[in-house]
Amino acid sequence: MAKRFRRWLLYALASVLSPILILFIGIFFNWFGTYQGPGEIAEFSKINSFNIEQDQETTELPPKQILFGDLHVHTTYSLDALTLNFPIAQGEGTHPVADACNFARFCSNLDFFAVTDHAEWLTRREWQDSLRSIQQCESVSGDLDEPAIVPFLGWEWTQNSLDKSTHYGHKNIIIKSIKDNEVPLKPISTNSGNFDGAASVNTLLTSIAVALDFPNRKHYLDWRYKSLVAKSYENCEEDEETGSYDCYVKADTSQELFRKLEKLDSDLLVIPHGSAWGVTSPPLSSWDVQLSSTAHNSSMNRLIEVYSGHGNSEEYRSWTPIEMQNNGEMSCNLPSQAYLPDCFQAGEIIKERCRVAAGSNEECAKRAGDARQLYTNANPFGLLTVPGYDPMEWKNSGQCQDCFLPAFDYRPKMSVQYALALTDFSSEEVIRFKYGFIGSSDNHQARPGPGYKENLRKLNSESRADLSNEIGRNLLNPRLSDPKLPSAQEIDPERDQVFMKSLPLQSERGSSFLYTGGLAAAHAKTKDRQEIWNSLHNREVYATSGERILLWFNLVNHPDGSNIPMGGETEMSSSPKFQVKALGAQKQLPGCSDLDKENISTEVLDRLCKGECFNPSDERKNISRIEVIRIRPQVYEGEPINALIEDPWKTFECEPSQAGCQVEFIDEQFEGSNREIVYYVRAVQEPTDAINGSGLDCDLDENGRCIKINLCGDPKGKGIGDCLSPIEERAWSSPIFVRFKSSAL
Repeated sequence: MAKRFRRWLLYALASVLSPILILFIGIFFNWFGTYQGPGEIAEFSKINSFNIEQDQETTELPPKQILFGDLHVHTTYSLDALTLNFPIAQGEGTHPVADACNFARFCSNLDFFAVTDHAEWLTRREWQDSLRSIQQCESVSGDLDEPAIVPFLGWEWTQNSLDKSTHYGHKNIIIKSIKDNEVPLKPISTNSGNFDGAASVNTLLTSIAVALDFPNRKHYLDWRYKSLVAKSYENCEEDEETGSYDCYVKADTSQELFRKLEKLDSDLLVIPHGSAWGVTSPPLSSWDVQLSSTAHNSSMNRLIEVYSGHGNSEEYRSWTPIEMQNNGEMSCNLPSQAYLPDCFQAGEIIKERCRVAAGSNEECAKRAGDARQLYTNANPFGLLTVPGYDPMEWKNSGQCQDCFLPAFDYRPKMSVQYALALTDFSSEEVIRFKYGFIGSSDNHQARPGPGYKENLRKLNSESRADLSNEIGRNLLNPRLSDPKLPSAQEIDPERDQVFMKSLPLQSERGSSFLYTGGLAAAHAKTKDRQEIWNSLHNREVYATSGERILLWFNLVNHPDGSNIPMGGETEMSSSPKFQVKALGAQKQLPGCSDLDKENISTEVLDRLCKGECFNPSDERKNISRIEVIRIRPQVYEGEPINALIEDPWKTFECEPSQAGCQVEFIDEQFEGSNREIVYYVRAVQEPTDAINGSGLDCDLDENGRCIKINLCGDPKGKGIGDCLSPIEERAWSSPIFVRFKSSAL
């Protein structure tokens, strides 16, 4: 009897374990995964009944169209987008290139967009299929839509360094043409695709995901397939970079990137983005590293993304978390009214833990000082020196508390304003950044321009945090469950090696700094590829925080009688006079229009648009004020930056009006300055609700200090909904660059 029972038990175990073993072996040898594919462009007509051109034709300014687009969108060909969209991570699964086209046509109703997947892990097959899908998007839209959409293809060069001297950041490369012979055969990346940790080919991780979410197993098996193909690629030799051989073209620095781009027979734009975002930029990083004749290319590098779904990178602040001393050692700076350094807060955390553990005031103060120095010495791994990382303890440290929707863990010397104030004097020719401004979404769900309505936080932004259960919190922060000791610890390379290779991204706090993103607006003569490209290249563009605000900014007293539009460069011997006009965005109606419902399939409207389309009313929001920013770039080596950035230099309050707001101003100080001056404007709209509008939403004490943060995704904080709070949406014009020219010449 016992023998028969053991035999039965053995058979039962075999019957249970055999399928698991077969599944594991199948995953290891990749029997089940398949190629994702670019998807299908929807062949339904899009009739655009919303014509904003009429507004421009009624102005006294040049009657160019204003076209709205999004030049920074990821599909699930990007590794991070693929993993973000796993159902197990609360995602919807695969979002191919075709979804980006369909969303831009039917949901957000854009004029142009670009797919910019990460070059790392982007295989040649995926690159070619992306091109085919973009070509099909243009063809189908041209046949069916009125007016047709203009799609661009590009890629993201994703460079990070923990060393500020070798950090160049993320840049999108946009290609003008989508003709086969004018598009590079391969994009240029910064990595061969052989990632360590969770991003590498890992049979166990795939098996766990399949076991936990078996009904959606195809997504994880296809990720395994993509991983194996990408890992099989090697780095190209120099003579293989322009051929059909399957390999990665690599450029580790800006210098190398521009050198390789110059060899391509393509019209390109290189657009830095997310520059002040601390998740990808080390604490002391600075634009100084990139301002040289080799690291900067003024013919390609003409635009910068001032705002995206990862926040605002516009504003410069003089504070810094860590100071480098003359002896080469680093020290933690004290907090100011609008900034609390992470290193200082590390000391406050340890001091409070020490107090709770009944330590004396003297002992706790000493431990706080030690904690600040240990954090500083461990830069950029300071978070690991505080045992039992808990996001609630860090409060609002590291954040720009007086910036508009700032990027998380803000880096002021990687801000756009700081870049425009810099000058490189190392060569005979003075070199400066002369950027035009765009906004983009940086959306990873193939949803270009998702900010037309502030809803569906987990789809229209990257804010995915859901802290309603302890398992979710521990997944976001693996060190959360560690003992919260009352003393800081030195970094232990053996103990912390996994975390040192992949810094904690502070997902819980960071999720409160993720937004629906911005838009690029182009002043163009007509809506076609060449004219949009001309506007982008000439910098006759502006950025918005997502709202379709209309903005004009011109220099109107040039000696030759012409108007100099935003993005222009000129010389003046007399004081320049400027004219600004702005109209608020159209208020949105709920749902989709009747024309949308008549001409678009219910499947598209439901699956992609979720029943909410760009659906403007005849009423506009009001412009509250116009702000003028004046920046005077350095004229000698080491000239202090802080006094060169005047933000705002002038402010004009606007009366509520459906006709918008128009102002003029003159810089009476220009003639005596004897230097180049950079001018741009912000059109600020009346307050409306937006996702994550209040950031960390601090509870403050009587001295204005943060005593408790209320996180997005936390039921005890802002909840797990859309986390709406009022903000002042805005548009940023591209600058006008005016050099002083002596009338005696």
